[in-house]
Amino acid sequence: MKSGSFKRWQALIRQYSGIWIPTNRALFLKTSLLRRIRALDLSDYEEYYQKLQDKNWASLEWFQLIDALTIHETSFFRHKESFDLVQHVCQQKIIQSANANSDCNIQIWSVGCSTGEEPYSLAIALEELALGSLNEKGLRFFYGITGVDISYPALTAARKAIYSERKIHMIAPEIRERYFNRHDSEHWRIKEKIRNRVLYLQSNLNQLTKAPKRNYDVIYCQNVLIYFRPEDRVEILSELVERLIPGGVLVLGLGEIINWQHPELVRIDEKNCLAFQRQL
Repeated sequence: MKSGSFKRWQALIRQYSGIWIPTNRALFLKTSLLRRIRALDLSDYEEYYQKLQDKNWASLEWFQLIDALTIHETSFFRHKESFDLVQHVCQQKIIQSANANSDCNIQIWSVGCSTGEEPYSLAIALEELALGSLNEKGLRFFYGITGVDISYPALTAARKAIYSERKIHMIAPEIRERYFNRHDSEHWRIKEKIRNRVLYLQSNLNQLTKAPKRNYDVIYCQNVLIYFRPEDRVEILSELVERLIPGGVLVLGLGEIINWQHPELVRIDEKNCLAFQRQL
């Protein structure tokens, strides 16, 4: 693939998805495109490029290509410190609701949820919260997790919620017993009560400005910004902030954004996490 051809593909993919393929990943792009070209029995890059200009033909193919360009390797409770922080934030909201004699409703957005490990981990973390302060007053606790990803194949796997032994071997046995059922000799499935707490949606971070501004208590966005140019990351984060409630928390991956600040956010003092709280 010549330099000019690479730049055309680089621009096309960014235009459609926002995903930025840097020059040092040219070989990765070439390999990914060749797989799709062979799968579709096309002749070369140019024919594939022209096919993608046909909106009717390309409507489903784009999902296959973007799936090939993104990595879906994840795990349950990846980066434990961040999940501990989410638990602490949500526990504090429960206490505040009890003190105010009101039911507690927590909504969390898992951005780039991939095959479901992250949103299900968030749901389990909320299931493990102490509800005594609410129960003593006859108050109720509600929560929901919204998992969003660009990849239809990843979302299909997330909805099935079936995971191999390898995927869950690091989960404590008591947690596994509470929230998983044996599916077959080699797989486990998330229990229905947890699956019902998670809503999965297909969406593109490149089109956040068109998305409704729902109010989330926590927006969990890790290992997603790496796919975007630095300037695009700032725009995405600004849109995410608009979807946080006052006092809500934005959790990012360490090192995904450097020296970023926002006038409505305060950095949470946790050295092992990158998280911000929207000012009241």
